Amino acid sequence: MSIEFSEFKDQAKKVLKINFDGYKIDRVERRTKSLMNRHDIQDFSECLELIKSDDQFRDAYLNHFTINTSEFFRNPKNFNFLEKKIFPKLFAEKRKVRIWSAPCSNGSEPYTLAIILKELNIRSSSFEIVASDLDKTILKEAKKAVYKESSIKNVPKKLLNKYFEKIDKRNYQLSPEIKSQVSFEQRDLINKDFADNWDLILSRNFFIYLTKEMKDQLIKKFINVLNEEGYLFLGNTEYIFNPKKYGLEKLYQSFYIYR
Repeated sequence: MSIEFSEFKDQAKKVLKINFDGYKIDRVERRTKSLMNRHDIQDFSECLELIKSDDQFRDAYLNHFTINTSEFFRNPKNFNFLEKKIFPKLFAEKRKVRIWSAPCSNGSEPYTLAIILKELNIRSSSFEIVASDLDKTILKEAKKAVYKESSIKNVPKKLLNKYFEKIDKRNYQLSPEIKSQVSFEQRDLINKDFADNWDLILSRNFFIYLTKEMKDQLIKKFINVLNEEGYLFLGNTEYIFNPKKYGLEKLYQSFYIYR
């Protein structure tokens, strides 16, 4: 007998070790159904059994469920502000700047940071870039650093020629020099604790998928590991209402400073 989505959700989160309650539930159901249609799965009971018994399908479900859309220099004005205003201040005040991209998706965001720092002639010993994501499949893609034209459409031509090699009609390989500047890890942002001592945290276009309660919890988790005078960088459509409540001050569009 088929089970309802609520029962599927409760059982699946135990197997996958994901707290679905932190995400907007209609999105979880919609993404689940779209994957079921793709694999010709008849009901939630069958889907649950596959998650339990088939490692490949379980990875496919996680890959489909998580947010894996990203591109280099997404919202270019924000990265210009980062380059011109924030990085000069951070590197003038810190011996080593620690940067965290969470979630990092296909790696284009943390690699964008590495390109900017290279162009600013910042020594690699002066910074650390850590990129985290829940999805093991997307992390493998990020480490390969091969991108389609849609991912690099905002990369200035000068930088494209300098740091990317066209390997076939549609794909570009990022240079080993930039790849080496980013370390990747698997991490569940909802359920797991965070490492501390960050000067800049980027969590872009993730809050839009979360419930109001989970957004509040996540902001608190981020500021608990953010250094004083550190920065939180969100997506263009994401806002923190009453940032003073968290000890944050809005600087520019989606940039906040922790005081």
